[in-house]
Amino acid sequence: MTKLTRIFILLAFLVTSFLVSGQSYVGVFGGLNSSKLNGDAPNKGKFNGLMGANTGAYIDLNLGKGIFLSLQPSYSQEGTKISYTVPKLDEPVDSITIRLNYFSLPLLLKITSTNKRFYAIGGFETGLLVDSYVSSHDTKEDIKTDVAEWNVAMHFGAGIKIPVGFPRLFVELRYSQGLVNLTDEPIEKSYVPRVKTAGFKILFGIEIPLKKTDK
Repeated sequence: MTKLTRIFILLAFLVTSFLVSGQSYVGVFGGLNSSKLNGDAPNKGKFNGLMGANTGAYIDLNLGKGIFLSLQPSYSQEGTKISYTVPKLDEPVDSITIRLNYFSLPLLLKITSTNKRFYAIGGFETGLLVDSYVSSHDTKEDIKTDVAEWNVAMHFGAGIKIPVGFPRLFVELRYSQGLVNLTDEPIEKSYVPRVKTAGFKILFGIEIPLKKTDK
């Protein structure tokens, strides 16, 4: 039995236990990332923000009064733009786009207010790199540098829930910060030398209680 299989079995057991013991919620969400890379920039280059999509589903498991463990498998488009200083121009010019697409599993702690309308959220995300590429003007190619297959990031943010009958809508603003270098390449040999991910997310979604009344 592989380690990944054991992890999924353990998660399934935990989910089942929490579903039996108390109120839980399921939901779906979508939104936008404004991401960039932080760290050593290429020679005469600067990292800038890049927009991308973020979609997924989640289940909130009740740990206690107003405290939930949130599992959020999702697909996240991240990356950065690189602008270079050009002689005789006052402003740097965007010329290269780096795209990093992840399948992610955030494991977050969600704490709600007493009226259950507002909440704070924080925790960690493990991301598996699905594909990556670099594009410039009309050209697109795979990144030749070996980018780490796994990324680990810290998340924290806040949101508001809007009841619309039995389900609830929500809007959430979140910041994420990578904790590991994606590569260890020298600056002069790579578009993505020693860098980490970072960015903001704005998410919209709908959630449904698994019971009609909270305990």
